[in-house]
Amino acid sequence: MDLFYSNFDNDDKLITINQIDSKHIIKSFRKKIGDIIKITNGKGSICEAEILEDGKNIKVEVKRILNYKREKLSIHIAISPLKNSSRFEWFVEKATELGINQITPIISEFTEKKKVNIERLERIIISSMKQSNQCYKPIINDVENYLSFISKNKDEKIMANMKTDNKLNKGLIKSNNICLMIGPEGGFSDKEIIQALESNVKEITLGKNRLRTETAAIYSISAIKSLTN
Repeated sequence: MDLFYSNFDNDDKLITINQIDSKHIIKSFRKKIGDIIKITNGKGSICEAEILEDGKNIKVEVKRILNYKREKLSIHIAISPLKNSSRFEWFVEKATELGINQITPIISEFTEKKKVNIERLERIIISSMKQSNQCYKPIINDVENYLSFISKNKDEKIMANMKTDNKLNKGLIKSNNICLMIGPEGGFSDKEIIQALESNVKEITLGKNRLRTETAAIYSISAIKSLTN
């Protein structure tokens, strides 16, 4: 299924497609007036719509809307931004494909890069969501301070920490709203680990190998999903 994106409401009858998707629809997918395409709004709905007008901004008429329930399990990744932007973008792309719900870049003691390009990450998320045929768009939050995050976030938080022997297992997961916390290269500081434990954050090891930040995040998402399916 070729899936496109537009921020439509379920009571919309006509939708105007953005220029980027319009170009793909006409040039890459060779769609024409009268053809039916599928569009998601990233909020759980997919509509089947007929192309009425082509050009830079395609106009379509909604024929049918299908609504899908979100999975019970919600995975939120709180992750230190990476010095190499392309590696962080790779993580965002793959995490979206795996079906996470939220990403929050967090600034911890050993974080080298303090900013991320939210606008660019939004585009990567939308592209990955369409490519993987998903109808829920993950939220990318603004950068937040580590201590502020653990004090405000209400999810069941699990921290990756090489200094513990605690292994990830099904008995550890008590909620459908899970936040995985992944530190920068070198991990979280001893002070941050103590602060996390004082805030009832659980800690787990991801094995003996020292993993890159983005590798640790993708591994954790996959492990959580395999345990809860």
